[in-house]
Amino acid sequence: MTTMTERTAPTTGERVAGVAVVAGPVLFLASTLLYLFLENGINNGVLGGTVGMWSCFAMAIAVPGMLRVLEPVAPRAAPRVAAVAAIGFVAGATFNIQAMYEAGTGVVLLDRLGDGVSPVALLAFLPWGWFAPLSLALTGWLLVRAGIRLPGVLLVACGVLFVAGRPTTIGPLVLASDLLMVAALAPLGIALTRGRFPSADRTRR
Repeated sequence: MTTMTERTAPTTGERVAGVAVVAGPVLFLASTLLYLFLENGINNGVLGGTVGMWSCFAMAIAVPGMLRVLEPVAPRAAPRVAAVAAIGFVAGATFNIQAMYEAGTGVVLLDRLGDGVSPVALLAFLPWGWFAPLSLALTGWLLVRAGIRLPGVLLVACGVLFVAGRPTTIGPLVLASDLLMVAALAPLGIALTRGRFPSADRTRR
């Protein structure tokens, strides 16, 4: 059973996390739209890469902040998923820097490994880049377990489409992933800023 917890004043941490939970997905979507309609496609552009960097900053705050609220219902899993999310979205900055670099030079570093680019460069991208969609899917799973079902299901689907669309730069899948992220997270972010967040009444592990 899911209830709504409400306080007269949200904590500062809830306000910060809530703003980030709204801003992160919106910036992700804005970055995708810039890539697709004003620049050279997914992960190839200066504007998209810049806004994508901002989205990574916001998401590195947003997902761990929201998971902090979920700790009462997932005291062991939530901190671990938060660590995965922090690593994943920090790593996401690498891909946005690459997007700006490709737009300016035409060079994709991963395509040049062993040809003037040290193979060690791979470790700046992988496996850390996979942590972002993994953290989204796992956060969705924790939301479902906590009884926050619709946002949870949407976030799991977002994580799946993220993996399906971004590595292969399939624009429609990336756009669908970002729209699901906004639909799942924006209402939760608004609830956090108001000191009102869905929470399960049973402790889970």
